[in-house]
Amino acid sequence: MAWDLNNIQTLVDDHDSWSIETEDNCLSISNDEGLDAFLYAGEQQIIVESLLFPLSSVRDEAALNQLILRTHQLQPLTSIGIKVVDGAEYYVAFGALSTQSKDSVLMEEIETLFINVGEFLELYADHLTCEV
Repeated sequence: MAWDLNNIQTLVDDHDSWSIETEDNCLSISNDEGLDAFLYAGEQQIIVESLLFPLSSVRDEAALNQLILRTHQLQPLTSIGIKVVDGAEYYVAFGALSTQSKDSVLMEEIETLFINVGEFLELYADHLTCEV
């Protein structure tokens, strides 16, 4: 079965500690720790992403980028990038999988993203000008 937003929402709705809302062409998933993830389903890929912090809150971008590149292998299932949201640049954490993935793999991707976002925020906190 190929996943789309409707059948993904049905699957994710069964998770007790997540709340799900539909926003435009994505699902907004919030966990019980206040972290948000956004899930987009295309024809071949599903992307799950979470905003980490604005670029403007980083003390030294070069130093943070070095740390990210040197420690990425600690959480290899989640990548980090920079994305523009409403005119502001943000560091984002994201994972991707096929629309043909098993339901257990899809749930694992979302769960892993939430875990890794918490770890990223803790790991990079010293490089930020504010608490996130």
